Amino acid sequence: MDNQVESQVNNALMAVIPAAGNGSRMQTDVPKQFLTVAGKTLLEHSIDAVCQDPRVQKVFVAVSDPDAEFIDDIKKRQSLPVAWLKGGSSRAESVLAGVRAAVSQGATHVLVHDAARPCLPEPALKRVIDTGLFDPQGAILAIPVRDSLKRSLISTESGKGSVHIESSVEREALWQAQTPQVFSAEKLQHAIEHMGTQNPQLTDEASAMQWCGFQPALITGSIRNLKVTHREDFDCVRDWLLAKDNNKENGS
Repeated sequence: MDNQVESQVNNALMAVIPAAGNGSRMQTDVPKQFLTVAGKTLLEHSIDAVCQDPRVQKVFVAVSDPDAEFIDDIKKRQSLPVAWLKGGSSRAESVLAGVRAAVSQGATHVLVHDAARPCLPEPALKRVIDTGLFDPQGAILAIPVRDSLKRSLISTESGKGSVHIESSVEREALWQAQTPQVFSAEKLQHAIEHMGTQNPQLTDEASAMQWCGFQPALITGSIRNLKVTHREDFDCVRDWLLAKDNNKENGS
């Protein structure tokens, strides 16, 4: 058997979705991951998105209260292999809880995806899994920075603080990180535990791996793989999800 094929047969890939956050920047009555589009929450759309690839065997979703009534409603609508568990006060704590659960159930690799990235395209998902399963340093989706970047400073010349440009930042080697991010399950668990879930530099899973000396591969993502952070983001993903839903109904 080809070594890569044999390796893939022996791999057990499971997904982790941290969804315990309150989404305060959206300024909505409910956390952003529970906003509804086309009869499903953004979280449910994100679960569907990571399950587009059959190599994902199970999904662990970390929420603030797995026994909440509205979570029970989502559970009733789910036909996918999803396990619900209690998350932590930070994203890193929720990810770690999910990774530990995945490792305990035999995962060799984990795929971590944001609950508020519901428009993940299947080709991008496939690309990051293809690399993440075989690269010992792991892989993440990311897109090259396109816009000009400026470093700011606060000016007080006018008597009140205002933001001005201090300098331009070279963008040639800069990428904007996305999820999913795919790593060896045990390596990621060790990396997060070693770095510490309260470390302010732990902004994503790749940063924990970097802390331990790894250099994860950058896999080209998609503009559509937008994370809902502000109201304008929600408007974009809502339109994309509704268009996708309409295409399904029309058989196109």
